[in-house]
Amino acid sequence: MDTPHSSIRAFAAVASGYWTAPGYRAVAWSLTGGLVVLGAANVGIALWLNIWNRDFFNALDKRDVGQLMELLWMLAAIVASAGVAVAIQLHVKRRLQINWRSWLSHVTVQRWLNGGRQYQLGMLADEVDNPDGRIAEDIRVSTEFAVEFAQSILQCVLQLFTFLSVLWILSGTMPIKLFGFEFNLPGYMVWAAVAYALVGSLLTYFLGRGLIHAGNIRQSREADFRSGLTRAREHAEGIALMRGEDDERERLRGSLFDLRSAWNVQTRGQGNLSLLTSSLAYLAPIVPLIVALPRYLGGEIALGGLMQTAQAFSSVQWALSWLIDNFPKFAEWRASTDRLVHLHVALTDLEESSEMAGEERIVVHPPAESDRLIMRELGVARPSGEMLVAEAEVEIQRAERVLIRGQSGSGKSTIMRAVAGVWPWGRGAIHLPTGAITFMPQKPYFPLGTLRDVMLYPAEPEGVSDEVLKDMLHKVGLDHLRDRLDETERWDHILSGGEQQRVAFARVLVQKPDWIFMDEATSALDEAGQENVMKLLIEELPETSVVSIGHRPGLEVFHTRELTLEPGADGTRLRSDAGKRSLGDLYRKMAAASRSTPRAPGFWAHVRANLLGR
Repeated sequence: MDTPHSSIRAFAAVASGYWTAPGYRAVAWSLTGGLVVLGAANVGIALWLNIWNRDFFNALDKRDVGQLMELLWMLAAIVASAGVAVAIQLHVKRRLQINWRSWLSHVTVQRWLNGGRQYQLGMLADEVDNPDGRIAEDIRVSTEFAVEFAQSILQCVLQLFTFLSVLWILSGTMPIKLFGFEFNLPGYMVWAAVAYALVGSLLTYFLGRGLIHAGNIRQSREADFRSGLTRAREHAEGIALMRGEDDERERLRGSLFDLRSAWNVQTRGQGNLSLLTSSLAYLAPIVPLIVALPRYLGGEIALGGLMQTAQAFSSVQWALSWLIDNFPKFAEWRASTDRLVHLHVALTDLEESSEMAGEERIVVHPPAESDRLIMRELGVARPSGEMLVAEAEVEIQRAERVLIRGQSGSGKSTIMRAVAGVWPWGRGAIHLPTGAITFMPQKPYFPLGTLRDVMLYPAEPEGVSDEVLKDMLHKVGLDHLRDRLDETERWDHILSGGEQQRVAFARVLVQKPDWIFMDEATSALDEAGQENVMKLLIEELPETSVVSIGHRPGLEVFHTRELTLEPGADGTRLRSDAGKRSLGDLYRKMAAASRSTPRAPGFWAHVRANLLGR
């Protein structure tokens, strides 16, 4: 288990780059310096108030009305100065907090949404749960509390040295008789304040040290509960259609029970700690007076000196009791920093593992001069090491149309993920071809925004007008969306599965990539819709290579070659069917079939028979 020191050091390694990052460091150091200056100013104002306290009670003891009036005016100046300093300090502190959080969130998101890491972390969910919650909440807690702690610790240190000097001067000496020995203890109130704070801090640590672990567990349970609610919202239709409300309620009830259990553990820890902290809070204004009382009763200090001493003692005791006052918040901060550090460690492990050579990981070579996709001794495995696809040897030429088939779970989709570079588990090599590559998963991704943004995602090609977008919508059978290009909607919610897949095909026709990988991209379309979009790929993108993964009948007539994954002892093996056809033959036979039997009921059966020579 990590020690507090190593955990804090790990967080510093992750988050301290804000003070050295180009474009951030100048503002970061300016804000940090501002906090230091304002902290010193606040301590100076506190010392001013301490001196005023002495003069006020001395004047009160003497019943000097004139001096009391002057001191009241001075009090107004002290209050105004304190108010201005605190307000400015608050603005500087919050500016530093939001800037640091923004930088750390940007860096973390950049590492998370890069090279498929967000997908790969999902495969390792047991190790790093809810990365979105860690980025949204744990970064906030980590940065906000860290700045608050740094500010309060700085204030404590400055206040400690300032008021220790005051207390030392005011304490004088106290004769001590102990075990037959007599000696004068200088600055006895300083030692009393140190002993009082030390005992309180040690008791606080021993009573509250379990709060860090309890806070970590509670935050994990909070994230699990939020994740369950989010999942229920995102899959509301499926749950409603399958009448799964009872099951989902049970799942959420279980998550809430786990949350309540973690909450109760944390509550017990905080309750034990509050027994001590509440007692110390009640004693805080009394103990300084009791400690300083001997000197006042002995006539060594006046009433003003007694009040000044008591206030100085309280200031020293407050500075030394930082842990007592901040331990619950410190425990929460530690839990958040641990979760954030674990996320970055997991991302680092993924980044390092993807760079390992040899048989440890699938090596994806960037495009060179070849226009072929080549897989050499490709073995695709699960993250656990279990082989899915064993020793695949494949070459796909430019403008080929290849269909990959196999049983569910045989690794078809995983091959596509390996080509995309987001599935590193396995061995062998993939040599990417030249040209732009587009991947079409079964459920298309639609970004938030207008329908135009959806169709141009992820990068807008040059020379794409509204007329082009509308024409593509018309070609894929979405005429009812042609006039909605500038509407902002949750398109992934309001469009059916078939409509979403049609939009994905329209997007591909607009982007005009050189290679297309489709994973069950027509699964939500009827036969006529599948026929239409597949014909569009051939007519609109004749030079584009297509690699399809699918089960549906009728797909083979749009491809020149088929690859089949067949079960084996050490994983499925990719077998190439003998019936390879040229793309020219595909075009001619499709055209001939279309002319001879236009839209007849057995149209595609006829085409299929011609192409396969049956």
